[in-house]
Amino acid sequence: MITYHELGGGKRLCDIVFAGSHDAGITSGDANVQTQDLDIFKQAQAGVRLFDLRIAATKSSTKSASPVLLKAVHADPRVMQQKEKTGKPVFDLGGRKANVTTTKLPVEGGFGMRLVDMLQQAKLFIKYHPSEFLLLKFDKCTNWTIIAEICARELGTALFAGTGSLNEKTLDQLKQHVVVLFTQNGVDEVANQGYISTTGIWGCKRLDDGTGYNSGYDGLQYVGKGGTDPFDGNSDMHKIASNIETQGGLMRIGARNSDPEVMGMMYWTTTGLKRSIRERNSTMWGPDNRPTLLTDLWMAGFGAAIESRLPTYVVSTDYANGVALKVFMPNIVMIDFADIDKGKFIFELNTKASTELTQTAIKIDQAHQLTQQGQGGVRRKQRPPLL
Repeated sequence: MITYHELGGGKRLCDIVFAGSHDAGITSGDANVQTQDLDIFKQAQAGVRLFDLRIAATKSSTKSASPVLLKAVHADPRVMQQKEKTGKPVFDLGGRKANVTTTKLPVEGGFGMRLVDMLQQAKLFIKYHPSEFLLLKFDKCTNWTIIAEICARELGTALFAGTGSLNEKTLDQLKQHVVVLFTQNGVDEVANQGYISTTGIWGCKRLDDGTGYNSGYDGLQYVGKGGTDPFDGNSDMHKIASNIETQGGLMRIGARNSDPEVMGMMYWTTTGLKRSIRERNSTMWGPDNRPTLLTDLWMAGFGAAIESRLPTYVVSTDYANGVALKVFMPNIVMIDFADIDKGKFIFELNTKASTELTQTAIKIDQAHQLTQQGQGGVRRKQRPPLL
């Protein structure tokens, strides 16, 4: 099993690189829907430390009086049919009636694991692995107050509570805890119900241009986001290339005037509503469903994400700047179909020698120069422009 605490209990969250699970609760469904094979407990064993959870309420049966369940959902908001219902029994609240927004999908297969089951697995993981931590990032959800109540009930004392920037919390502070993160609309909805960071509900804020980091913000602050259109019907290779270009651009924007504590989030995913997600994922990770060399991942866009976060005076191919490459790595690499091989590869980015990173950068730079020469052009070695 992968253990991050071995990197050092004094390491801050913003000092390490770890795997994130994209649409973590969608472990079944059609090829164009399913994003994970493993449940939350097993994903955590494979090295995932941040889980992307999108939760919606759906009827437990076709009967009109049936209670609703809260489940993970994977569907574009443009195709969801949502309806406000008053006094609807919620199974996850013991059948208690509540005002709830229900979600219906035009096709079957978009719903995944139950919220209660995922929370129980998260709590079980840190019980058996008390040196570790987990981050549950709730995004694009409905029924935020109900989600907060269920999180508080199911996680209990395992729920991490406090104040201040999570980016700067150490692994010693986070260990044996599950951190619940709500995006701003969720934070706004539940705050007046008493659900704040001191009770275990933290904020999660994306800094569009990398500026505005606040060490007093009660939550996680990051740059980056997913970059492919789910309705894009182009070829798999086109979607992969599009994601690389988009991720590089997002990280360059985020690098502008960023504090070093701002965390970078890179989406190494290309999910969509057409064709097999698994097949695209296998292509992205190379032979045997994983990159065999650091060079593979660097060529595929990770290097662009690192260089985009570097100060303008740092050149990735200069050995003197090798240590800086590690410092400015994206902290969170979001993946589909998490497994131990991907988890180990991402974990080992924490321990790669800076010389190896520099050698990889030089290798890629030389390949680009040869390509330019073959095309009759002259390539000047320069840092990517900050957009």
